[in-house]
Amino acid sequence: MAAEQLSEEQFWHAIAILIKNYQAVNKNIFDVQITQVQQRQNGKLVDCLDDEELEQQMRADAPSRTCEAFDDFEVRLSEGKFDITILSTLSNKSARFAEFILQPKLWSWSQSKRKVVSQKSLRLVNVEKYNDLYKELKKKHVQRLLEYWQTSKESTDPLKFIHEDLAIAAYLIILWSSTQAEFKAFGDLGCGNGLLVHVLNAEGYKGYGYDVRKRKLWSVYPEETKNKLIEQTVEPKSFQLDFEGIDWLIGNHSDELSPWLPILATRLGTNFFLLPCCPFELSGRKFIRRNTGISAYQDFVQYAEQLTIECGFETLRDRLKIPSTKRLAIIGLKTQVTKSVKCLEDFIQQQLQRNGKEMQIKLREKTESVRNCTQVDKGIIDVLVFKIFKMLLDSATETAEASWLPGGQLSMRQIAQALSKAELAGIKSECGGIKTLLRNKHEIFEFCGQDLIGIRKPQVTSMDNAKNPLTIKKRACFFNQNHPQGCPLEESSCSFIH
Repeated sequence: MAAEQLSEEQFWHAIAILIKNYQAVNKNIFDVQITQVQQRQNGKLVDCLDDEELEQQMRADAPSRTCEAFDDFEVRLSEGKFDITILSTLSNKSARFAEFILQPKLWSWSQSKRKVVSQKSLRLVNVEKYNDLYKELKKKHVQRLLEYWQTSKESTDPLKFIHEDLAIAAYLIILWSSTQAEFKAFGDLGCGNGLLVHVLNAEGYKGYGYDVRKRKLWSVYPEETKNKLIEQTVEPKSFQLDFEGIDWLIGNHSDELSPWLPILATRLGTNFFLLPCCPFELSGRKFIRRNTGISAYQDFVQYAEQLTIECGFETLRDRLKIPSTKRLAIIGLKTQVTKSVKCLEDFIQQQLQRNGKEMQIKLREKTESVRNCTQVDKGIIDVLVFKIFKMLLDSATETAEASWLPGGQLSMRQIAQALSKAELAGIKSECGGIKTLLRNKHEIFEFCGQDLIGIRKPQVTSMDNAKNPLTIKKRACFFNQNHPQGCPLEESSCSFIH
């Protein structure tokens, strides 16, 4: 490291990272909010005002974020090296800190590549207010929502949906409080299980949810929520709101409706919030890539933004903090300049044209075909699961007796070749194939990498550390019934019934 010379560009690159990541060199603190940045000019310290965004962030709520318990230090570029001077004697470890912590970190940062400018999370809302509200919503709603899942016998992952929709609700509440226009009511198009509609109404934000079909959860919500969930197809060409006062449309992973949301908001005279997920054209067909140089998701988000701009909205983009990879949100705010109805409809017709003909809009069916093994006869599934389990047991190469036989590993190809054509065809038509079946039986099988499948050894689970206590002791233990040595766990330690 000593032999290499540090350029001025590398020096400032490292300093820029240090300014925004001080916590990386001081493990006594969790995070840093910069309150002031200064640079030395002509021997004097002066405020650094080059970066407007950083300056605004520094000065926001500065008194409440000030911390004076740091070891102050000075970093210079001297003869191609970092020259660190400790200015404070608050700690007797200052010299070691400079040599073994700060200098190596600065050097590492100086050699790192500059990141492509990425979308900053939660840039449109006050982060502290958002975090406080999100924590409050979790305390207030999580347990009751888990009970709703259990009562309705909903099969989807409750924690994923609950935490995601609570985060979205917190974001919208903070966003609405910061916009100039006073919030009146919302309409959630393609509301799915209605969770977001329920939480927002529970927090005093009136709104309604529309979806092509009811979900299991709708039946367990309080009456005030049930009355705000409407089972109705959202027909893009003719849809009208049934209630007065709605000034925001929401598209939360609304799939085929996502590209239509800016257009519907224009027709209905509302603002909108769109969190796109699966990409579709206005016709309802699979999205056709415009830019193959970026991901399909980014390409679709850009397309949705273009539609928003075309409709005359003030277009904003933000990235949410939710348990999903699809977390870029588009916000459309009404402006004084609106697109004429004729121009908008001409634009829509142009988008729907293919080979000189207007394509029919393909809407989601009221009854959705399910392909996740739930439609396969349980007896057939049980036979296949036991057959694969026995194959894995018999493939063990260990000669010494083990306290519990874990079996061997087989490739997906080997498993498929051992099954009959009729067996493979049966699960292929209903659940997508053998891999989906094995994933659904994750308590029995595990994916071991390189396309290998093995037997998952049961692990001790208690009610205290279970990810979802509501799923404990609900089904019979497969290993207790089918493994030649039974389940390796005591009944009290097993997640399943012995």
